[in-house]
Amino acid sequence: MNSFFHILSMTLNKKFIIVIIICLTLAAIILFIYFYESKSKQQEQINDYALQVQEIAMLKEGDLMFRKGFGIISDCIARASKERFCVSHVGVLYNDTNKGWMVIHTVSNTLVDIDGMQMDKLDKFVKDSHPNSILVLRYRYANDSSQTAFAEQAYYYLQRKIPFDDAFNINDTSEFYCTEFIRQLFLDVYHTDIYKLNTSNPYSPMRFTPFWNENNFQLVFTHQ
Repeated sequence: MNSFFHILSMTLNKKFIIVIIICLTLAAIILFIYFYESKSKQQEQINDYALQVQEIAMLKEGDLMFRKGFGIISDCIARASKERFCVSHVGVLYNDTNKGWMVIHTVSNTLVDIDGMQMDKLDKFVKDSHPNSILVLRYRYANDSSQTAFAEQAYYYLQRKIPFDDAFNINDTSEFYCTEFIRQLFLDVYHTDIYKLNTSNPYSPMRFTPFWNENNFQLVFTHQ
């Protein structure tokens, strides 16, 4: 009987130790994320990143603006994807008659107050970016008319208030994550799947890889 209780006691002690280790590990992860996000928020608040006047003059409606945002999620996307350029997000340039240059994009409500499609002023979109992370691309087979149509289609989805695709389901067009949104615009306007262009091995729609193909996209300017 004593042997039984001794074994039981040892088993319970081991389980208790395991529970303590798990709790301490979770606490360490939570603290790490908290301090990481706090530092990122401080960096974002004092950030004065902006485009030059001559760069703004180079923009056209329908251009694609890429950036690396602040925070652990943006950092993880940029590092895990190992892309040619260090970016974590993309939006579409839209020239509003009253407000001037805007960027239409989609973001999860885990990061911002509004879920899904939203439109930010250009200077805000840039200010919310890591310094020297902005780059702008233009589709080589576009003309002024198709560029405008591209921007207008982006605005159409904005008006529909399409939510963010937290499930990252490329087959569900009722919700969009950022690159899925751009892919859908190319399907709508150019009837082209940019993730299957000039390749026998289609790229993952969660990556930015197709945009670095110089045969299809022209670099307007980059800070990287």
